[in-house]
Amino acid sequence: METFKIKRNDTKPVLAATLQYSTGSAVDLSGGSVFFNMATNDTTYTAKFSGACVITGSEAGQVEYRWQASDTARSGLYLGEFEINWGGGSIMTLPSDHGLIVHIYEDYDS
Repeated sequence: METFKIKRNDTKPVLAATLQYSTGSAVDLSGGSVFFNMATNDTTYTAKFSGACVITGSEAGQVEYRWQASDTARSGLYLGEFEINWGGGSIMTLPSDHGLIVHIYEDYDS
């Protein structure tokens, strides 16, 4: 599983991803919207937040999630996923076979 690393209360670097099918081909995001969802990495999988992503390359499946300070306010290990919503109620969640690990490290200034 991939691990994204960031410090507590930080908003950079952005979380950039290329959304792909299991075959490795890019998901065409034209006409869709993408959300990044994060939950606790324990047996409860309690939702922490859901935030809108910026689509940076529709046909190439490229997105960025731009962190808010409240997203990284608590250090720890979390699980993340991207949810693509197309019109008509069609939804796809990626990665489909696992979660992205997000490690928010403690900072030392507070």
